[in-house]
Amino acid sequence: MIFTNSQIPVGDLPQAEAVDFQKLSPSYRLVEVIATCLLFAFLLAGWVVFYLINPLKIVWLNWGLLAFWAALFFLGLVVALKRFAAEGYALREHDILHKHGVWFRTLTAIPFNRMQHCEISRGPVENAFGLATLRVFTAGGSGSDLSIGGLPVAEAQRVKEFITKRIGGNENGVDLIDESEPIE
Repeated sequence: MIFTNSQIPVGDLPQAEAVDFQKLSPSYRLVEVIATCLLFAFLLAGWVVFYLINPLKIVWLNWGLLAFWAALFFLGLVVALKRFAAEGYALREHDILHKHGVWFRTLTAIPFNRMQHCEISRGPVENAFGLATLRVFTAGGSGSDLSIGGLPVAEAQRVKEFITKRIGGNENGVDLIDESEPIE
């Protein structure tokens, strides 16, 4: 047997950017905005405490910090909305793709043959909006390697079932157990 290692032209490779990505649920945009507002409400409470107990009573510092908070709050809302618009996922024949990030864009591809299991989680806010997070695990890690939040519960369940069938060697969705014969 002769070993060969032919070069593959880069132009002939499939392009992940050409894939039609599924968008997240529009409800997730509201979840992102609410999470941003809650974070900045805590920061505003910190400013109020600082304003009330500030021993120096430096007026320009108090109002400067409030102006800084307002600018960060506006920026946080813009980033939350852009983060929603930039995120998506796609199921392909051999893998799942996930893109996310506003400033630092990330495109992750995990082949089905590397996946160990997947799970669906729902926090209280996601539960209130009928959303779920799909987490995909590969070998060797203690946490999930891919996490797609903002999926409607039914869609997350369908994707999980599809992935589970693929990683279980059941690519066509056909029941692998013949129920007509007893299992010994």
